[in-house]
Amino acid sequence: MFATGCGKKESAAPSATTVAPEQTATQETAAATAPSHPVYTPPMPTAAAANADNGLTVLQQLNRSVIQYRIQNHRNPTSVEEVAAFAGVQVPPPPPGKKYVFNGKGFVVLVDDSTK
Repeated sequence: MFATGCGKKESAAPSATTVAPEQTATQETAAATAPSHPVYTPPMPTAAAANADNGLTVLQQLNRSVIQYRIQNHRNPTSVEEVAAFAGVQVPPPPPGKKYVFNGKGFVVLVDDSTK
C-alpha cells in the first residue's frame, strides 16, 4: 500500500546550521560587549502650570516617578517633595483647600486640606 522511494541515496550536503568560525567569533564578541541587563533611563518630565487641567499631568508624572523611585531605591519615598526632587519636577502649589499626599497604595493624590 505504501510506496517507498526509488532507493537512490542523496549525497551529504553541508547543513544550513553550520557557521563559519569568523561568524561565531563576531557573535561571541557582540554578546560579550552587550550589557547583561538593560539600563533604564527615566524620561525627564516637564513642569506643568498650576491649573485644573494640568493637575492630572503633574499627578501622573509624580506617580510614575514613585514607581521609578521604588524600583531604584527598593523602598517607598517618605514625602512628595522627595519624589519631586528625584524626578526633577517642580510641583506647582496645590489648588486652594487641597494638598498632595500618598494614598493607601502609595501613590500621590490630591485631598482636601483639613488643616485650614
